[in-house]
Amino acid sequence: MENSDLTGKVLMLLTRHKVIERWRRDGAQPLRSVFEDAGYQTELVFCDNPDAMIEQVKTNTRPGDIVAVGGGDGTINAMIDPIRDSGTVLIALPLGTANDFARSLKLPDDPVQAAQAAINGQLSMLDIGRVNGKSFVNAASIGVPADARKRINPDLKRWTGAISYAVANWQSWHEMPPLELDVTCAGHDTQHLKLRQLTVTNGQYFGGGLRPRENKRLDDGKLHVFAIRADVDTLSGMDIGAALLFGSVDESELALTMECDDIHIDCAEPHPILADGEIISKLPAKFTLERAVLPVFAPNAFTGGVVTDGDIADGDALNDITIDAEDLAIRMEAICTIASNGRLKAICHDESRKLRNIIRQLELALRPYGLPLSSPDPDLHSLETLRDKALSWVLNDLDDRMATGLLNQIGPLLTTLEACPVDNKPDQIKTSLLALKSTLTELEGQLGTIRSSETA
Repeated sequence: MENSDLTGKVLMLLTRHKVIERWRRDGAQPLRSVFEDAGYQTELVFCDNPDAMIEQVKTNTRPGDIVAVGGGDGTINAMIDPIRDSGTVLIALPLGTANDFARSLKLPDDPVQAAQAAINGQLSMLDIGRVNGKSFVNAASIGVPADARKRINPDLKRWTGAISYAVANWQSWHEMPPLELDVTCAGHDTQHLKLRQLTVTNGQYFGGGLRPRENKRLDDGKLHVFAIRADVDTLSGMDIGAALLFGSVDESELALTMECDDIHIDCAEPHPILADGEIISKLPAKFTLERAVLPVFAPNAFTGGVVTDGDIADGDALNDITIDAEDLAIRMEAICTIASNGRLKAICHDESRKLRNIIRQLELALRPYGLPLSSPDPDLHSLETLRDKALSWVLNDLDDRMATGLLNQIGPLLTTLEACPVDNKPDQIKTSLLALKSTLTELEGQLGTIRSSETA
């Protein structure tokens, strides 16, 4: 699909009970204004459930319309096939608990900001996973996550949000017996595995902000598999949780990882399969990937296509540098409140302030060129803060892990800075980039000494 195929209409479908009362009264005018200001004819329908949204897509759209869906990952999952079949284009408005799909697209958690970032972004074609003929965009899991979904208390979920998932997963981890599965990944021999869980991911995030690996995207043409072995005890399970939070499970000896686009899983019992937060099928399972089939409007920060109002070189790199530097500052501010190591706490406190000042100057310098195009999601970092606190109860090396996580963020950011020439930039941008590089290099050295002392 091309931009020229668009009709100029946006159909907003919002989950009624997830919309604030003021929006129900004024017709979600702040959201409507975003699309109308962008030149689109906009129609709003409040829906009680995904079935009502699907009916609206079938009866109230034509090919080339944009459908802005306000809900959580389960709602997005229900809309995948109707969007594809109708020839319309999806915009995700995060109104759910986890909003993993929106985060994978680098959309802010605020629905108005998400709408602005998406409608001013670019058309992108995403991959979708299929399991037993049912579609998913984020991830599909067997074992603990699927069992935990049945245990989630709706009242607890309403008041605590993503924390309810952690409570349910903790219960399943201790009470659910391991699964014996025959797993065949295309091009490889069948493996007989005894596992606590197996998860097939398509997007970058799943399970309320967990990241199996930093570089997995919704359009990379691959399904990614990670599994937790049955003999992993509770403490080691928390270690894997830390890997999902701070780095990659690909680096964990306690998890099994694979990549392919065709996976068969057999089991003697019909255990449920959880996809995008909902139970959609049961074992045995056949997983496949359909490449570039779901049209969405995504921010330029996701698509990598920077369109600026002025003439400036390396717009993509400058956009990424600004966003990643702000993300690092937010992470350091979160760690400052949790770290038990006094030196790590002081480094995060002092250097995050210094970073914030540099980022502010860089953003001011880039603003005339329409950059940056998005911003990190502070709500996700708040969730990480809670997880860090929980992990500190059972991991005596949490400070080292948090320092390692910061170093893992700093390394790629410095690499991007090294590859971005500064001599051809306006003076204010050049000054900010050089200051950022110097600060990050110094920070990398300080964190390196923290790691050395923690592991000595």
